[in-house]
Amino acid sequence: MDDTRDAEQRRIAEHVEWQKQGAWVVLWGVHTRVYWAFACWPVIPEEGVVISARDPDELYSGMRQVEREHGYLRWRHRRRR
Repeated sequence: MDDTRDAEQRRIAEHVEWQKQGAWVVLWGVHTRVYWAFACWPVIPEEGVVISARDPDELYSGMRQVEREHGYLRWRHRRRR
């Protein structure tokens, strides 16, 4: 197993999670060799949302698609009174 490669993939997962400002938990699966993202915002279906992808760009795109489908962006950016 290439620990150097896994370390880089973990850093990428941490960066994506940081970009999403706590809206997702993002992990690199050492055994599965894919990225995993778990939505952690209040406007998701009761059963939750989990995205997986082999590529970080694909993961990020999937996360954005799910955010649109479930109204996260409307909730996140609504006007505060």
